[in-house]
Amino acid sequence: MTERSQSDQWEPQGWQSEPRQQPDAASTEQQHRLVEAAYRREHERLWRSLYAFTGDPDVASDAAAETVSQALRHRSELRDPAAWMWRTAFKVASGMLAGRSRHLQLVPSEDGGSLEGEVAVDSGSMVEFLDLLKTLSDQQRAIVILRYAGGFTAVDIAGLLGTSPNTVRVQLHRAQAHLRERIDLR
Repeated sequence: MTERSQSDQWEPQGWQSEPRQQPDAASTEQQHRLVEAAYRREHERLWRSLYAFTGDPDVASDAAAETVSQALRHRSELRDPAAWMWRTAFKVASGMLAGRSRHLQLVPSEDGGSLEGEVAVDSGSMVEFLDLLKTLSDQQRAIVILRYAGGFTAVDIAGLLGTSPNTVRVQLHRAQAHLRERIDLR
């Protein structure tokens, strides 16, 4: 068996054998501005989508804030800050919902009963719609919200969620069928 020289060894594409150099101040400032610009462009639509996903304006606000904070910390690693923020925001919101359900505290109401907390919503139909969305899986709910509240295409959603466009289309179709069935039962 012959020994291979170091130059003959295979290295994955994009591998950097030299240590990463720290970005200069101008580059760091430019990356910071790119993240801020992406946030300004996407914030309103992202918040509405997170609100529809979670059903809670506080969780939507917290998830959006945490996402921007993480984006600023990782700004030198981001190729597409807007896509990264969308992907991360839904993961953060899911984690917040999971944590909240484990530590749910009931708030006493004025009539002596217990409520989980109230969300001020103008229309009863919005509450019903959010309740319907909660019957979907997290992935289906994210896809429906990104498609209809966010206005993204199946290809865009696939990129944001790290899946294939066909998976997005199938999950969207299943979610629509599930929602139709639930609406017909009401």
